[in-house]
Amino acid sequence: MTYSELEPKKVFSYFKQLSDIPRGSGNEAAAARFVARTAENLGCSAVIDEANNVFVTAPASAGYEDHAPIMLQGHLDMVCEANRDTVHDFMTDPIKLVLNSDILSADGTTLGADNGVAVAIMLAVLDSDLPHPALECLFTTEEETGLNGMRSFDASLAKSRRLINLDSAGEGEATVSCAGGVRSHISFSADCEPIENDSNIYTITLNGLAGGHSGEDIHLGRIGAVSAMARILYTVSKSTDIRIVSFDGGSRDNAIPRECFVVAAVKKSNVFISAVSAEADKIKAELTPDDCNFKVTVTPSEASEALSVKRSLELIAMLRNLPNGVYGMSRQVPGLVETSSNLGVIKPSAEGYDITVSSRSSVESKLDDMEMRVECAALPSGSSVTHNSRYPGWDYLEGSPLQQLYLETYKNLFGKEAKVIGIHAGLECGLLKGKLPDMDMISIGPDIRNLHSPDETLSVSSLERLWNLVCSILRNA
Repeated sequence: MTYSELEPKKVFSYFKQLSDIPRGSGNEAAAARFVARTAENLGCSAVIDEANNVFVTAPASAGYEDHAPIMLQGHLDMVCEANRDTVHDFMTDPIKLVLNSDILSADGTTLGADNGVAVAIMLAVLDSDLPHPALECLFTTEEETGLNGMRSFDASLAKSRRLINLDSAGEGEATVSCAGGVRSHISFSADCEPIENDSNIYTITLNGLAGGHSGEDIHLGRIGAVSAMARILYTVSKSTDIRIVSFDGGSRDNAIPRECFVVAAVKKSNVFISAVSAEADKIKAELTPDDCNFKVTVTPSEASEALSVKRSLELIAMLRNLPNGVYGMSRQVPGLVETSSNLGVIKPSAEGYDITVSSRSSVESKLDDMEMRVECAALPSGSSVTHNSRYPGWDYLEGSPLQQLYLETYKNLFGKEAKVIGIHAGLECGLLKGKLPDMDMISIGPDIRNLHSPDETLSVSSLERLWNLVCSILRNA
C-alpha cells in the first residue's frame, strides 16, 4: 500500500495513545514528554521549553532540500468537560473513546479531538516516508486557557515562513482570520447571615442545554445556563424576596454553560415555585432546537445561612447585566460574528463568588468596549474586575501562495472547490503572526462537532481525508 493508504492507521493509533494521557490545560507535561520521546525515536530533533511547548524539526526528504521549510502546528491541551453523572478524573483518567460507524466520541466527556487530531497528524507525518520539505512541528500548551504556550514560544527558533495550523473544525474550509479575545474575572464579595425560621429552602436545577464552543457556536442562538438562571431569579424576585444560599454554574469560560444550580431561601413557597415555572416556560418557548432538552426543576433543600435579600438581588442583577451572546456582525465577511461575550462560569469562593466572562472580537476597540461593559455591570455591586489572557485577532487576507496551494490541492484531490473563511473563535495564528509578521498561514481541520462539550464528535472519514490533504500539500509545497 502507498503511504496515503497506510498512514491513517498511524494517525488513529497516535490519537489513541494521546487520549490515554491526561492533558487538560496546565497539565500537559506528560503529553509533551510523549511527543518529544516519539519524535526522537523517529530520528527527529525535539526541544521542550519551560512552557512545555515541544518544537520538533525533521530534515527535508531527498529531492526536497531546496524547498522552503514549512511548519505544522497544533496544541496539546484539551477542554475538560464531563456530564454531571459521569465519574471521570481529568488529572488521572484516560479518555474513553467510543466509535459508532463513522463517528468517534467519548464516554460522557469531551473527546479532545480539539486539538488531538493535530498532534496525531504531526506524529504520523514524522513517522512516514511521505516526501516533504524540511519540517518544523510545533506542539503548544494552554491554548484553551489563553494561548499561553504560544505566548511563551521563542519564535526565533522557527525558520519556516509557511504555517499549516491544524486547529480548525470544518472540512473544505481554510481559516485565514480569527477573533481576538479576553477573559474578565469578577470577584463578588458576600457574607452570609442566618436564615429565618419561617423560610423554605429550595434547589433550582437548570440543565439539558446543548452548550458548545463559546466562539464557534455563539451564533447558533444556544442559551447559556448562568444567564438563563439569572433571568429566572430576577423575574421571581419581583414576586417574592430571595436569599441566595449558593450559585454554581458552568465549568469553562470558553464553553457555553450547559447547567446551573442555585439553592435559595424564600418565604412565599407557592409564589416562588409558580414564578420559576412560568419564566422557565417562557424561556423554553424561545429556544432553538439545539436546546430542546432544557429543563428547570425545583426540589426541597436544606441550609442555615444565605446572603441578605439586598446582596442576593445585587448578585442576580449583576449576572443579568453582564454581556452574553452576539454583540455585532462582521462588516467584511457576511454571516461572521464580529463581537460576542460568554458568561461562562460562576463558582463559590472564600470571599463570595468568582465569575468569568469570555469576550471575543475581530476589532480591538470592541474588545475594549466589552471589558468596559463587564466593569459597568459589576460596578453597582462593588465587585472587583480584572482582565487577562488577552490575545490579538488575525486579520482577514485572501490570495496568499499557501492559500492558493491549499485550494488547488483540495480541488485536485476531491474534485470540488474549497473555500477560505474567517472564524469567530481564537487561534494561535494571531499571536504567531505578531511574532513572525511575514508568516503565510492557513488553519485547517476535519469535521468536529460540539467542541468544548461532552457531545464532541469527530468524523473518522473526514480525518482520513484531512490526512490525505496534508500529505498532498506537503508533497507539493
